[in-house]
Amino acid sequence: MKGRLQAVAVAALGIGTLMFAWVGAAAAALVTLRKGLTEGAFVVMWALLPATAVLVYGQDVGPLCMLLVTALAAWVLRNTRSWANAMAAAVAGGMASAAVLNRFGQDYLSGILEGVQPMLDQLQAQSNGSLPQILTGDIAAVIGSSTVLWSVLALMLARWWQAMLYNPGGFRDEMWSLRLPAGITVLLVAGMLLVSQSGEVYRFWGVMCLLPFIACGLSLLHGVVGRYKLGRTWLVVFYIALLLIGPLWAVLILTAIVDSWIDIRRRLPTAG
Repeated sequence: MKGRLQAVAVAALGIGTLMFAWVGAAAAALVTLRKGLTEGAFVVMWALLPATAVLVYGQDVGPLCMLLVTALAAWVLRNTRSWANAMAAAVAGGMASAAVLNRFGQDYLSGILEGVQPMLDQLQAQSNGSLPQILTGDIAAVIGSSTVLWSVLALMLARWWQAMLYNPGGFRDEMWSLRLPAGITVLLVAGMLLVSQSGEVYRFWGVMCLLPFIACGLSLLHGVVGRYKLGRTWLVVFYIALLLIGPLWAVLILTAIVDSWIDIRRRLPTAG
């Protein structure tokens, strides 16, 4: 926030290192959130240079996709003041990234598939051949889903920075109240069903549409725990259960879908 040079330095250095690429994307998003499209686009333009270098020399398209989708989501959040719209934009960006790779980057996807094929063969042997064969379209789905996930996390980091600087406590309130409107829920569910029924190549692309529901489900959990001051133990227990009990993910997603229609928080009794 001190100036263009500092913002460009943090964004470019972060994007240029794979481990901290999401921090670089968050820096560009922070500028967009606070100062608007013009200043944000200036930082993104310079951050595109290391992102392109990573793509050309490191053969990794992740930082480039993450930077562009995070910038798009930040612009939407600034203009609409809606996390639901921002996450929907991130899903659209992830879908677009996967579609572009699936259409023009078959050699790139095939190279990744060849690199992980020994591990896949080992998993197939352990499962007695019960796992489906992995296709290049599945690799594109993984890249698209990763783009959506890390873009939303980078945007959350940027929003947290902004709140610390200009509105302490505001980020927590936003996260506790995060909820999808019914219209966006219908669009996401329809998109998930549409792509999953579009052929074997697109069988896993619907995962990108599920990520906003997971975020909203976790937001509902944190909001309820915070509202009733239940303590962090409840959160720790839930996250451990989430890792150990697979069907709990479906419950979390269904709860977020139901919440988009009936607003569970509003129906809960007042704390105390």
